Amino acid sequence: MKKVLLATTALTLAAGVASAEITFSGKGEAGFYRNAPTAAVTAVTGYKAGMLNAANTAIADGSVDTMVAADITTTGAASAVVTATEGQFEFVSGNLVFTAATTATASTDAEKLAAENDVQDAVAAVAAAATGTALALAQAQLEVATRIRDYVVGSAAAGKGATPNLSAYSGYDFNVAVSGASDNGMTFAMGFDMGEGMIADQDDDRAMDAQGAAIATSAMTIGYAGYTIEIGDDKIDDVYDDTQNGDVSIAGALGDLTFKIVHDMDDDVKAVAASTSYTAATATTPASFAVTAASAAVYNTTSYSLGYKMGDVAFGMASTDHDDRGHAASSFSLSYTVSDSLSATYSVDNVGTYKDIAKLAATAKISDMLSITASVKDDKDHALNTNTGGKQSQDVSIAYSAGSLGATIATDESSNWWVNAQYDLGGGAQAFTTFDHTEFLVAGVNFAF
Repeated sequence: MKKVLLATTALTLAAGVASAEITFSGKGEAGFYRNAPTAAVTAVTGYKAGMLNAANTAIADGSVDTMVAADITTTGAASAVVTATEGQFEFVSGNLVFTAATTATASTDAEKLAAENDVQDAVAAVAAAATGTALALAQAQLEVATRIRDYVVGSAAAGKGATPNLSAYSGYDFNVAVSGASDNGMTFAMGFDMGEGMIADQDDDRAMDAQGAAIATSAMTIGYAGYTIEIGDDKIDDVYDDTQNGDVSIAGALGDLTFKIVHDMDDDVKAVAASTSYTAATATTPASFAVTAASAAVYNTTSYSLGYKMGDVAFGMASTDHDDRGHAASSFSLSYTVSDSLSATYSVDNVGTYKDIAKLAATAKISDMLSITASVKDDKDHALNTNTGGKQSQDVSIAYSAGSLGATIATDESSNWWVNAQYDLGGGAQAFTTFDHTEFLVAGVNFAF
């Protein structure tokens, strides 16, 4: 959309063989929001029954807390923190180490491994903070103390947190698009966006989206003779799974058949499992951990989509050689427009190596003001079903529009709900509010330019 911004928002350049146009658009927003309250925390059972202190006597809950915290907030010099029948946690020169006691069993012992696994990420934090500020090191060491204490004495349950108070916010999203055309009819386009602050995601995630990301260019889009080519490193969504990205794509039409192919030119990256190696103490060297953080696999995919329309019937499919879990996957859909007020779509997703999920969705326009969209999936007790009790997904959305007022009431995955209302103030401005089952709430005004 082109609007007046300062003196102008469009520049047209002519240079003999090509012309170019630069357009600016975006949105500004301000309002008030409230996040969902913190979730309840389940109690963690400690292992104090099998743990002994440096004096080889049982540790009381309070003394463990005091002893660990006092050691960490002072010098961090070598001193016993917790002694167990399986070994001893110590701080040596500011680093957490684990020294096997004379009564300790082999390193495959379940309780010893549990201790190592429970604190390994906190140990890594201490190592990372050791070269930072004194405050960063103290904070990281305090986190280690908490992990050790929780391992020894457990941690208490926490109830659902209080609902936070409203907070004010503002933000903007500014977009720049550059397009051009050569004398032979080839077109070019790319752009970038920038922003700051926050803008509400009203009807998708129902969250506050930060707008402070680094400025980055989009893929370049080249059009010629009805075909479109996109080029950009990880700038193009996989057509089956948009959490993955490709580097180059081509799209076009052959009569009533449309197609798109997306390819990532990089190699796959294998997953790395989290691991901790343990070096036993010697006469001159304390025992220590070496921590390797886990990293997920990266699948560089090739995907394609096809679409075909014949009268009131439309067919579509999308496929990729790797979904999020590394499996080949495909989905198919068949849509039928019964009339101007009724349409339906039947789709099947094979979800890689999992059981297929079928979905039936229909949209009915009751009047000029009211429409209803409903869908149901046969995903009851499916391996990927996150619904409460494994219930099948049943979604309903009711949209109402009358003059300047618009509203949507919807259920999501059977057990969730949300409401969004908007009022058109004219001139590209809008007032809105959104709230949902998590107690998230936002109300504000925005304007497009």
